[in-house]
Amino acid sequence: MFGQTGSEDFALGLQINPLTDEPFLRLASPHENIIITPPRVGDDEHLLTLFSDIRIAAWLYPIPIPFTLAHARAMLREAKNEADALLNEIRHLNTEHPDSHPRFVGGCPIRCIREVQNDGTDIFIGYITVHRGIYADVLDETECQIVTEENSRKTVGDPSIRWSIRFVLLPSYHGQGIMTAVISRVVHAWIVPRMNGQYIVAFTFAGNIGSERVLQKNGSVRVAVLEKLVRGEKIKVNHMEWRTQNA
Repeated sequence: MFGQTGSEDFALGLQINPLTDEPFLRLASPHENIIITPPRVGDDEHLLTLFSDIRIAAWLYPIPIPFTLAHARAMLREAKNEADALLNEIRHLNTEHPDSHPRFVGGCPIRCIREVQNDGTDIFIGYITVHRGIYADVLDETECQIVTEENSRKTVGDPSIRWSIRFVLLPSYHGQGIMTAVISRVVHAWIVPRMNGQYIVAFTFAGNIGSERVLQKNGSVRVAVLEKLVRGEKIKVNHMEWRTQNA
């Protein structure tokens, strides 16, 4: 039996840790020991460990190499501010409309993947982010800026919004189906019901077979192979798309 069983907060659409009051999503069996939480104070050290691992960083862009503690602190500060604002917004909406169906929100406050131990403590093992869409497939800079701005102006809950998903897991946890389950949980428990997300893109380096398969197992299809200049080299990049009709 794993710790952090929690009770469900129906306004948030998340479980709540009864000891810390932290919201989280738990994966289904056989990965019920994996939870996804908002960022915490102190996660900068975990982010540093994750993104300074060249086995990970080499497959990611625009993660800088080398990835330093300053980068990790800046990443955590931005992530925590976004997550806290979203959770506060949800609680405020619920206070104003306590009897209505949960309102759509413009982001995902949970992004830190953790393995819960039998004693209730947990270990940081990965990271997932959801943001308004990246247009790496639009090669003309002016056109890219235009479509990015158009996407950013769309009203929260608009089903035509392009969302982008990025994800990473410590290498020692690869090959266990964890990230496939994480993406499925985030998409179907949060992006679709709480954001009305209907269209998600991801971009993976062509040699990153593992990430491509994870996306395909969740219904994404490869729609193009692009050639991008990454860290001074021309790299082939898979353009992956998920739409509700693919699910």
